[in-house]
Amino acid sequence: MNKRILLSIMFACILISVHAQIAKWMVRPNYDHIEMLDCGLMKVSMNGKIGLLNDIGKEILPLKYDSITAFKEGYALLFSNGAFCAIIDTQGRIINVADKHYTVSRDFPSYSFGYLLVRKNNQYLFIDMRGREAYGPFAEAYPFFDGIACVKSYVNVQKNLDDTYYEYIKAGEGPVLLPGIDKGDVNFLSSFNDGKATVVIKKRFYSIDAASYEMTPLSVDSTLNKKSLVVAAEKKIESLTNEGNHIVTAKNGTFTFDTNMRLVRMELLENEPQIYTFKQEAAKKYLSSFSIIESNNSFGLDYRGKNILPPQFEKVISLKNNLAVVKSDNKCGIITVDEKSHIRFKLNNNEHIGFTHQYYETMLAVMLPSYIKCASAVVMSKSADCEIQIETRKENENVEGNTLEYKCRLSIPRDLADTLMTHSYRYALKYDGLTSVDYTVSIPEWYVKYYEVELKNTNLSLNPTDSVNVEFDLIKTDVARNDEANYYKEVELVSLNYAGELTLNKITENHYSFRLSGIDQERVMFSVKITERGCPSIEYPFEMIFVKPKPKEKNKKTTVTINAVRKKQPEKTIFIPE
Repeated sequence: MNKRILLSIMFACILISVHAQIAKWMVRPNYDHIEMLDCGLMKVSMNGKIGLLNDIGKEILPLKYDSITAFKEGYALLFSNGAFCAIIDTQGRIINVADKHYTVSRDFPSYSFGYLLVRKNNQYLFIDMRGREAYGPFAEAYPFFDGIACVKSYVNVQKNLDDTYYEYIKAGEGPVLLPGIDKGDVNFLSSFNDGKATVVIKKRFYSIDAASYEMTPLSVDSTLNKKSLVVAAEKKIESLTNEGNHIVTAKNGTFTFDTNMRLVRMELLENEPQIYTFKQEAAKKYLSSFSIIESNNSFGLDYRGKNILPPQFEKVISLKNNLAVVKSDNKCGIITVDEKSHIRFKLNNNEHIGFTHQYYETMLAVMLPSYIKCASAVVMSKSADCEIQIETRKENENVEGNTLEYKCRLSIPRDLADTLMTHSYRYALKYDGLTSVDYTVSIPEWYVKYYEVELKNTNLSLNPTDSVNVEFDLIKTDVARNDEANYYKEVELVSLNYAGELTLNKITENHYSFRLSGIDQERVMFSVKITERGCPSIEYPFEMIFVKPKPKEKNKKTTVTINAVRKKQPEKTIFIPE
């Protein structure tokens, strides 16, 4: 395998710029707000209306509702015109209850242990997940906690709405029978919290266990004698409302319950107040493959540590797994990543570029996945030495993928030599309202010699006092044989070791001469330097060797030989992929 083949293999690996990850819209930025929910759905809003999308961005609830509650136990509540109108599950299945005219508690508008507390005609009921009435009606009721709800039931709802009694309802079973307790003896019940509740039986306060219903008397001290027990002043216990809480007083203590009748504070005589808290659902934390980047109040995204979208958004609202909610032009959408498709940039049909003049005309092709339509895509050059000719744009679309093509004009790199070297161009793609990262296309280039320098006289004989007169022609190379144009160029003569003055004479456009005199050295190195306008210079080095006659030779003339000097090619180590 020769060097030419090795070089071809090496450069073939860098001709195309490929990004194996494409940022794309999973949900286009059409919404005023998007919230990613814990259940995997997305709540969207537009013009004051709420809808839902599933985990792939498909609409499962149209934008026609005023609001929706958080999903609990797989269900949420829908509201329209301020009224509770429907139940929805995470699959988008809706149960319409608008004709029931239910209202729900603002403090607990969600299912608990499979039941939702609702109110109708000033009475309370529990409905199941299919919207069917399961328990009730009740004069008072509070949500299920620890699987048990405290209610005030009617003795006979048909005859007397004022004749009521306290009882517990166990989810899925019904009323709870407290061992040895007559329902008429129950003066008060609270909701459960962390397995405990407060009950008042025959004016005495007890703590009741949710699992066994075992009751423990409450006392101001450990003696549990008659004087230390906590008792109510009256058989009928009235609760006062203060800032949303319920206050129940005893002779020797005060109990504070929240809006759902859960004990929050117990203050017994000559005891420090006891504060009770509620278990809160910990906010779920999600890992994300995205991270946010920022520049000048504009935001972009990195994906798995690499930039995938430079700063271009007004805000990145939230990140979850491989999704990012972003705001663009004051509208919200969701970005995801396609890890299987590619965007490819191909310059000059993957062939090496040989510059002969200042500019090189070629083609730039961009290959896109089929879901990026050509009409939505525009290529931008990020390199000053590549000018894309927008008016030459061509589009080709098919089921396998889409292609954009442009003619472009490359400017010769200022450091380009007449040996093969790699040069890079940067491009970006605007597509579907997004701006990509920069794509780099690295391609082998070289400066093709347009002229060769041909010396007219390479062997001379001189008398000691003679000067050396050298003539040369600029001969077009094979590359330029059919080019009749005579490009403007500057021709110079340079030498690093000739002490005298070098004067170049232009005889015709491509015929030159120069003279050296007073030479007292064995070797003179000189170069003909040709510089075309806008291009780097190319030097053609020569050496002039002077051989003086030996003292006893009859021929007293100096022999002059002029030879072209070949440039040394740098050694390269090339690795071939296995």
